[in-house]
Amino acid sequence: MNITLVNERDIGPELDKKIKDSLCLCFPDDRVAFSLSRGWHNSFPAWSLYSEESNRIISHVGVIDRNIRIGDQMVRVAGMQNIFVLPEFRGKGLCDALMKEVTKRAGELGYDYGLLFCIPVIEKVYEQCGWANLPNKRIIHVDVSGKECVLPDKNIAMYYPLTRITFPTGDIHLQGNDW
Repeated sequence: MNITLVNERDIGPELDKKIKDSLCLCFPDDRVAFSLSRGWHNSFPAWSLYSEESNRIISHVGVIDRNIRIGDQMVRVAGMQNIFVLPEFRGKGLCDALMKEVTKRAGELGYDYGLLFCIPVIEKVYEQCGWANLPNKRIIHVDVSGKECVLPDKNIAMYYPLTRITFPTGDIHLQGNDW
């Protein structure tokens, strides 16, 4: 499988549409939002990785470049956004290959950690890719109105060590909205 890295500024209308079409297939409950935008909660990726087959995007991850605060430390995270593999391609190792490539590239680009949010039914997928759960962490984000809020418990936070191994202690402040 060939995985392509593309910077956000280099995504043209055709690739944008292909990614949005696949997002709509993978996240039907959010079809309206993804038919209009690849961003989530007004957070847009700095770069993305994807694979393509038969002129369709079959796997994808967008990467948010953000400095966040954990306890009293500022760290740079590669926030994983809109991760998907089209249903008919699941179970073939595409997610593993995609997550391995994105963590490799993020480490090369100097990010301290990878950070993602998922729901319980897919937590094991990321654990198998080497991601660790961040239990009992209070995660603060800034919603679209500018209000600081605690991320709901339904969102499982997971991290991947890149240039730093030990995850800092303390609350996590995303310095913006979640992704």
